Amino acid sequence: MSVGLSVVEVAEFAEVFADVVAARVVLESAGLVRSRHPGWTTAVEFWSEAGRLLAAGVVVDGRARLMGVAAGLFPGNEVFAAGVAGGLGDGGRGLSVWGVPERLVRFVGREDLLEEVHAAAGAAARVSLVALDGLGGVGKTALALEYAHRHRAEFDVVWWVVAERAELVEARLAELAGPLGLPAESDADAVWAALRGVASWLVVFDNVEEVAAVARFRPSGGGRVLVTSRNRAVRGLGSAWIEVPTLERSASLELLESGPAGADHVGADRVAALLGDLPLAVDQAAGYLARTGISAQRYARLVEAQPGVMLGRGQVVDRPDTVASVWQVSVTWLRAENPAAVGLLELCAWCGPEPIPVDLFTGDHVDWPETAGDRGGLAALRVAAGDSVAWEEAVGALVGYSLARRDGDALVVHRLVAAVTREDAPDGRSDEALRVLAGLLCEVLPGDVWGNPGGWPAWRVLLPHALAVAESARGGEGQLFADGCWLADRTATYWQGHGQLPAAIGLFEQTLTDRERVLGAEHPDTLISRNNLAYAYRAVGRVEQAIGLFEQTLTDRERVLGAEHPDTLISRNDLAGAYETAGRVEQAIGLYEQTLTDRERVLGAEHPDTLISRNNLAGAYETAGRVEQAIGLYEQTLTDRERVLGAEHPDTLISRNNLAGAYETAGRVEQAIGLYEQTLTDRERVLGAEHPDTLISRNNLAGAYETAGRVEQAIGLYEQTMAVAQRVLDQEHPWLATFRANLKRAREATATCDSSAPS
Repeated sequence: MSVGLSVVEVAEFAEVFADVVAARVVLESAGLVRSRHPGWTTAVEFWSEAGRLLAAGVVVDGRARLMGVAAGLFPGNEVFAAGVAGGLGDGGRGLSVWGVPERLVRFVGREDLLEEVHAAAGAAARVSLVALDGLGGVGKTALALEYAHRHRAEFDVVWWVVAERAELVEARLAELAGPLGLPAESDADAVWAALRGVASWLVVFDNVEEVAAVARFRPSGGGRVLVTSRNRAVRGLGSAWIEVPTLERSASLELLESGPAGADHVGADRVAALLGDLPLAVDQAAGYLARTGISAQRYARLVEAQPGVMLGRGQVVDRPDTVASVWQVSVTWLRAENPAAVGLLELCAWCGPEPIPVDLFTGDHVDWPETAGDRGGLAALRVAAGDSVAWEEAVGALVGYSLARRDGDALVVHRLVAAVTREDAPDGRSDEALRVLAGLLCEVLPGDVWGNPGGWPAWRVLLPHALAVAESARGGEGQLFADGCWLADRTATYWQGHGQLPAAIGLFEQTLTDRERVLGAEHPDTLISRNNLAYAYRAVGRVEQAIGLFEQTLTDRERVLGAEHPDTLISRNDLAGAYETAGRVEQAIGLYEQTLTDRERVLGAEHPDTLISRNNLAGAYETAGRVEQAIGLYEQTLTDRERVLGAEHPDTLISRNNLAGAYETAGRVEQAIGLYEQTLTDRERVLGAEHPDTLISRNNLAGAYETAGRVEQAIGLYEQTMAVAQRVLDQEHPWLATFRANLKRAREATATCDSSAPS
């Protein structure tokens, strides 16, 4: 059987033979005629396709011949040597996963630091976690990136996690699930557990802001963890820590003098001194010199002429502000060369520091707001977004000036670059960029968060940017304020639906305060915020607060919108739910019956909101002991939802779960178990194994097993539910207490049975 190229080998060929001419010469030397060569888009894609051709047997002994040619050209290359020896370039291991950003084009010096890191974190080292800390921009990320690339052949799995936002660390780590062969819904803990079965692996947590976000991810076995952070507290995480210093002057000069511009020694030394040998600043300056062709002395004068805000405040210009001056100069020249690139930077500057998907600006789904302006970079960018060539040139110019870097199909803009861009934009331009970005996010992100699992991937990717824009936009006016509040409200709703109740409540409260301040207490949007906050209060167990807000909102909506407005009917339904939670069941039933009647008349008998009312009324009947009435309504609602919404819509799954509960209450336990099992299977497939609704299904099925006397099965499900809930729900979530009590009861029942058994 023919063999192709491993993941590691593809990466090695793509790096060593990154030029199309060299790549084709090597492939021809291995016996593959040029007419059979893959097309050239990127080096990685070229060599991946070449590997597939070799695996297909288009050349006899093609792999061996290719490895021989490569090893002859680069005799010291370990990957090629392993290939010649007959093994795969992954060292013969069965798994090879590489999830690391591209290698920096210009990396100089640091050999002593790389040796120190390797001595501490290498595969043969006794230390398993190494922390790199130091000044922002000092090159911690560059050092970790270079280390990962140099030593990738030593590990089966190498994965990079952007850890700047504590609340997103687990989501980024969970993205490793797919490459490891785990189910797509697997969380960070499942990934970490799976890594224990990997012979040798390296995970990099880059730019950690909150140490607690990564503290529990301790390596074991052949695992290694590398952490970079400006926070010195990371030193307490690992067995070793390294403080990353600024560059030696000789390394700074090498960066400045070795580029195409070939800066003169005296001018380069002056630039390095002005930049304090800060790697980020020096490398950016070198890129600027190479791109513009100006002298180092001229560049130094431009930097000196822009001390900016720091001199204005009477403070000494320190290294970070010198970096800001460098970025100001770069933007000035970029604006003249490619205005669209500046427009792109102005938009990215309002995003979060996480990777920004480029299709946010260019996808077919994007309808650019009319407010995109008729002048400057944003106008140019709007045109470029519709022209693939112009778009790539704009992105290339932005990356070429070191103002952003590529990360796959995303762009990353350093937080300091973003800050300088926002502060230094011409009058009105920065606010205009924020307006455009807010409009784009409102266009791209689905507004239906609860019942639309298909929209959750977009929310997961864009959540940090929606948060960042919402925080800024809520301080604006008009449509900008409205968009910011919408993003905040929808983000809070997403968090609530995924079990992050405290975070959701905090954002709901902020949004309500903002809307009351700007729009007034009775504006329809303010009433939406008040109702949503009340709903979150109810979910977290603050029922009396919820009832107060619901009653206030219902009164206001009846007066402002009318008694039969759809939003008013939502308030009446939600207030009934809060009454039911508080034990005021008869009041709840009265409101539910009134709301159902009104919705059938106003919206129609099969409108989704009407079906919600019928489902909720059935629940209140069940709570009141009117089980047969509840079962009749549940069965009718389930039938209607299957027909109107589909068998796997989240609301349909709610109906099936509730009907199972009513069957169990009525003593029809086997019917209940069948429905619970079906619902759990469907929720795991549609929502994911760890969605809060799936946890409810698993818990309910365990309860039915317990009722049926299948206590051991019940305990197993309760334990599984509890373990997952502790990972995915906030520790203050009220469901945790319920799950814990259920597990305790089942275990005690088993213990009681054991103690009463004859000896």
